[in-house]
Amino acid sequence: MNVVIAIPAYNCAAQIGRVLDEITDEVAARVSEIWVIDNQSTDDTLERAAEYRRNGRLGNLRVFRNRQNNSLGGTHKVAFEHARAAGHTHVVILHGDNQAKSDEVALLLDHAQAHPETQTVLGSRFSRASRLHGYDAKRVWGNRVLNAVYSAVALRRLEDLGSGLNLFALRDLDPATYLRFANQLTFNYELILDLVARRVRFAFVPITWREEDQVSNARNWNIFRTALRNLALWRLGRQTTAPATGRDYEWDEVH
Repeated sequence: MNVVIAIPAYNCAAQIGRVLDEITDEVAARVSEIWVIDNQSTDDTLERAAEYRRNGRLGNLRVFRNRQNNSLGGTHKVAFEHARAAGHTHVVILHGDNQAKSDEVALLLDHAQAHPETQTVLGSRFSRASRLHGYDAKRVWGNRVLNAVYSAVALRRLEDLGSGLNLFALRDLDPATYLRFANQLTFNYELILDLVARRVRFAFVPITWREEDQVSNARNWNIFRTALRNLALWRLGRQTTAPATGRDYEWDEVH
């Protein structure tokens, strides 16, 4: 496994240092590189990440900035495309808001190493062994309902449609499909449906999820409605969303 950890970061200056602090030396030694990908933040996120790089604790840390604001889904595309070009085989997506625990990257890597036939491993906030701290009850309920509806329509148990900690094997992803998905927060939902449609083997691993001082850009009702619409279109065999046009998925490294 040639793994890179990609950390999409947008306006999370207060959290990015904690995310990097929680990457243990053991986890850092198991991956080739760690990328912070700043998505045109308007606060000090980029500066905080660059300062962390300069302090040298994580020797394989690199900091990049998207040339455009590509939202969360578009930053996934940036990570996948650059990881593929660099010869990596796996990408860990770890959100920069510190809701997931960075050291639990090891749980996903352990599962992939123990199960060679299943190399895409997704973090689950809603398994029995998952641990939720401070997560709003209404959001828990809404996610569980959405998971149940998606599972029923997809004919596959889907425990979590979009946590902030996932391991993707690039062999399991098809650029011809994911580059057509919208760049918005529901990108992960479309990606999971595509894995189901192409009969890719993937697994869920329980993770810890916290909601303390994180700032969420999610508009929960709009996401819920968009997710149901996409599911209906997917079941009908139609394109779920219009692809983003005029996008630039290039980045610049910050030294």
